[in-house]
Amino acid sequence: VPRLHNRLTFVGLAAFALCHKKDCGSFKELGEKSLGYFKLLSKNGSVNAQPVYTFLKAMKNPSRDAFKKAIEACAEVNFVNLEAIANERYGAFLKAHNDEVAFKECITAAYFLYQDWGAHAKALELSKQHDFLQGSRRQKARSFANTIASTHKTGSITSTGSAADEISPKKTFSFNSTLKQRKLISLERKS
Repeated sequence: VPRLHNRLTFVGLAAFALCHKKDCGSFKELGEKSLGYFKLLSKNGSVNAQPVYTFLKAMKNPSRDAFKKAIEACAEVNFVNLEAIANERYGAFLKAHNDEVAFKECITAAYFLYQDWGAHAKALELSKQHDFLQGSRRQKARSFANTIASTHKTGSITSTGSAADEISPKKTFSFNSTLKQRKLISLERKS
């Protein structure tokens, strides 16, 4: 089931992203199937399905309100990966609607969320695509991972250099394993 959940999440997101392009209407049916799956899970009380369902709805019918709800739903359950993707897609939506200030805010949020998630190559790609990310600074931690990393002596949540410096392994913390979490907590207790 977890594998199916992940596959349907990203198949649905990709399908709705593609179905809005010319000659790609066949993807809409695939997106609708994913949306139906997560709608059913959400109605049955699945906490993990609700943010995915909300994000899929935003991708199907893009609007400011729909994307804000999707981003909020992903942040609420600490789905950093989906929150990053939702911010990036919302940024693309805003750019298409000529809202440059909000576009930059969303892309900057996506940039830092990708780092929180550990998608350093994606964060680097964003920094190369958008010059305004070079040397950008985080104002406050957006996730639990950054809250802990900010107190660690080798971690930092603010940038003092280029975007390439920002994504170096010394300055980020990954929550990929319980072992890493325990090591960090024991380091903090010793300090």
